[in-house]
Amino acid sequence: MMDLLYQFTEWLRTTPLVELSLWISTTGVSNWFGTNFWAIPILQVFHILALGAAFGAVLMINLRIFNIAGTDRTFAETERRYVRWIWWSLVVLLVSGFGMIIGEPVRELINPIFWIKMGLIIVAILVSLGFHGRVLNRLANGGAITAGNRATAVFVIILWCVIMLCGRWIAYAPV
Repeated sequence: MMDLLYQFTEWLRTTPLVELSLWISTTGVSNWFGTNFWAIPILQVFHILALGAAFGAVLMINLRIFNIAGTDRTFAETERRYVRWIWWSLVVLLVSGFGMIIGEPVRELINPIFWIKMGLIIVAILVSLGFHGRVLNRLANGGAITAGNRATAVFVIILWCVIMLCGRWIAYAPV
C-alpha cells in the first residue's frame, strides 16, 4: 500500500499541479493565510464541524433504515429532516476546504491522500443520492427495506468514516 501511495505522490509531482500549487502559494490570499497563523486552524474547525454535521445526518438517515433511530417518523420525514443538513454541510465543507487549499496548496494538491479523499467524497455523494432515492421510492410504493438496503447503508457509513480518516491522514502524508 505504501508503495502505491509513494508512486502516486511521485506521479503527482510530474503533473501541472506542482506549478499550480506553487503559483497559488504566491498569491496574496495564500500569503495572508501564511501570515495569519490562526486562519487555517479556524478553517479547520469549521471544516470539522461541518463534517460532523454531514456525517451525523448521514448516520441518522442510515440508522433509520435499521429502525435504530427516528422510528417515530417515516423514512421520508427522516430524509427531509436531515438532507438539508447534508447539503448545507457540504457547502461549508467546500468553502472551508477551498480555503485550506489556498492556504496550503502544496500540502493539499500534491498529496495522494487528498486526491483519494476527493474521489471518495464524489463516490459517497453519488451513492448516497442514488441509494436514498431508491429507498424512498421503494417505501413510497409499498415496499420494505431489504437486506441489500441495509448492506448499502453500512457501506455508506463506512465510506464516510474512510473519508474522515483520509482527511486526518492528509496532515501526515509526505508530499
